[in-house]
Amino acid sequence: MRAFSRDRTGTSAVEFALIAPFLLLLVMAILAYGSIFATSLSLQQMAAETARATIGGLNDSERETLAQAKLTAIQDKFPMLDAAKVKFSFDQGGNSEVGRLTFTYDMSNHPAYALDKLLPLPASPLSYSTIVTDGDGADT
Repeated sequence: MRAFSRDRTGTSAVEFALIAPFLLLLVMAILAYGSIFATSLSLQQMAAETARATIGGLNDSERETLAQAKLTAIQDKFPMLDAAKVKFSFDQGGNSEVGRLTFTYDMSNHPAYALDKLLPLPASPLSYSTIVTDGDGADT
């Protein structure tokens, strides 16, 4: 029995077997959150480009038409987004607002959500809103 307790062969395999599940979960979490952040940034960039396209419109209907045309033109440039899941709405602004663009993206079938039982993931749908103002030309 003493010879067995002093034998150190196989300790690395046992240590790896104990640590490997946590290491794999960490790698999967990095990949999941990275893809969610990339999707979120793609939606934000899509909203910003569409908002910039509305500035040239003279009235709300023309701004909405410009926004829809820009969205149709650029939706294939964002590989992290499925164009069929992007919902877009244009609301006319008040006071110094020219308009508010709201984008909603359904993330329920996103590959990262396969880990939703193991990781705390953001709620779906993902939503991003931007306001186009007049006067100073600032986007928020």
